[in-house]
Amino acid sequence: MASKRFALLISLRILLIAANVLLSAWFLLDRHLLFTQILLALLLVAQIAELIYFASKVNRELKRFLDALNYNDFSVSFNNKSLGGSFRELDESFVNIIEKVKTSKAQRESQSELLKLALDHLRLGIIIVDHHGGIMLINQAAQSMLSIPHFHSWEMLQKKKPAFSQALGDFKFEGRKLIELDSGQGIREYYLDLDHISLMGTNYHLISFNDLKNEIEQKEIDAWHKLIRILAHEVMNSVTPVTSLSETIKDLLTDESGKPLTSDQLSPETIDDIILALNTIIRRSRGMLNFVDEYRKLTKLPAPNFEVFSIEELFDTVMHLMQGQANKKKVSLKKDLLNNRLALRADKKMVEQVLINLIGNALYAMEAGKGDEIILSAKMDSTAIIITVNDNGPGIKEDILHSIFIPFFSTRKNGSGIGLTLSKNIMQLHKGRIHVQSKENEGAVFELSFSI
Repeated sequence: MASKRFALLISLRILLIAANVLLSAWFLLDRHLLFTQILLALLLVAQIAELIYFASKVNRELKRFLDALNYNDFSVSFNNKSLGGSFRELDESFVNIIEKVKTSKAQRESQSELLKLALDHLRLGIIIVDHHGGIMLINQAAQSMLSIPHFHSWEMLQKKKPAFSQALGDFKFEGRKLIELDSGQGIREYYLDLDHISLMGTNYHLISFNDLKNEIEQKEIDAWHKLIRILAHEVMNSVTPVTSLSETIKDLLTDESGKPLTSDQLSPETIDDIILALNTIIRRSRGMLNFVDEYRKLTKLPAPNFEVFSIEELFDTVMHLMQGQANKKKVSLKKDLLNNRLALRADKKMVEQVLINLIGNALYAMEAGKGDEIILSAKMDSTAIIITVNDNGPGIKEDILHSIFIPFFSTRKNGSGIGLTLSKNIMQLHKGRIHVQSKENEGAVFELSFSI
């Protein structure tokens, strides 16, 4: 709309100039109207000067906008009333684009800082090296295990830790190696993994390593590797479209030589394309933040708020919450309490979440309309109160039964793999345990044991 008004005002000025020229030509035939001819000539000069001023004013405003984007200057404002009401919409578009670029930049910086903090909290050493030999990332665990500062080049690390660099060689291998390094406190054995990543035409080497003595179970090692692969995959999935769209915005705003486009070259369709690209960047950034938030749930659970509550009331609440999902699959939810006065001292919301996770997993595995059932029961023995979630669904395959509590392990197509891990962590916060028994095609039984 703003460009149409601009074109209309330019056209009107050109028409007035043309009319003045025709009128001057008409009066030029009459030598007695010399004064009128002079006035028309002066008016023509004034009209041309005003047209040049009007067009150059728009170009200056457009250049201010392009310079603000080019130099990340988000303090610039666009509220110049001298251009008239016809450019109010253009000013608002400039302001909106600046705000979206500012928000997108802040979100990317926030995501980068969150990922760095997450990687620094891992006990796994991580180093990322680009194809030029620059160290793009080295977390605190890597610095601590190698006893090195934050090097920025692989050459410097080679000089400080030649045995470590020799184990990696020329980055040609892929997989796992076992190496021995002097940690400063004696010779220790480390496992070393190397993965290769390609992002926007640039190749990176992802090095991960850890002291074997710090690992209790081999499956936990695999879980950390899976976490790094998921993080790397999510980063690539987020950064690739963001980088591509940022380059697209730059191409839309500049010509082949890299100079900012003029107002005549910046069409409303171009502005719409820029806004669409920015909206896509913001949407992808929010998805990345959601992913980081899911990871944060595993690393920082709040302390339990202990209270005494009725187990029957707990079962009723959970069954009410899950009844809708159960009805969709025609699954019967039941409770089996020999003692309906049985009480538990725990964080009620956390225990509810564990039961919801277990019931949700059972419902997902069951076939709709098969007539399956899920039974909640509780009992007390001499040392503990035991809550049981029993289903007669398809059960859990034996080869994955030992993996279901590993972080990010999931058999669901779009599962996050944190539900059972969260449940295990919640039980550990309660000084309790979670145990599963299952056979394929014979259902599954999860027991939650709370010490008394």
